[in-house]
Amino acid sequence: MFRSALLASTVLCASTLGATAAPDVLTFDDLEAFENLLSGYGSVEFETDSEGDPMFRGRISGVPYSLYFYGCEDHKDCNNGTFVAYFDGDDYVTDASVINAYNNGYRFGKASVDSDGDLEINYSFAFKGGITRVALDDTFDWWRVVLEQAEEFFE
Repeated sequence: MFRSALLASTVLCASTLGATAAPDVLTFDDLEAFENLLSGYGSVEFETDSEGDPMFRGRISGVPYSLYFYGCEDHKDCNNGTFVAYFDGDDYVTDASVINAYNNGYRFGKASVDSDGDLEINYSFAFKGGITRVALDDTFDWWRVVLEQAEEFFE
């Protein structure tokens, strides 16, 4: 009897130790969590874009940015996003060879010049099917890194 109880107890403990907590997976329904994570990097406000889709506007290290969502159905259930920041073309380098050097030299973030001659930096990410809180926070941190590196590169 004692052996049976000990065996059952050992099996139960082993199965409990082997179990790991499920990661906290966020979906587009969790925009408040997106906003909370973004607020850890600077100011952020929830808005809607010209098409009625949700978006965020914020600042990281003083640099204004927008976060647009795409792949939306009826202004919800979006499955990817793009961060965008603009730097005044009069204050930052917008030469094509320098932009190409940045795009070829940096893995995250993409540079281009908009129709007004301003430098545009963007960074896209996907979250179709959900994204863990840790991965989303890492994505937002990479956006911070992209902004800081781009600002320094193009000064």
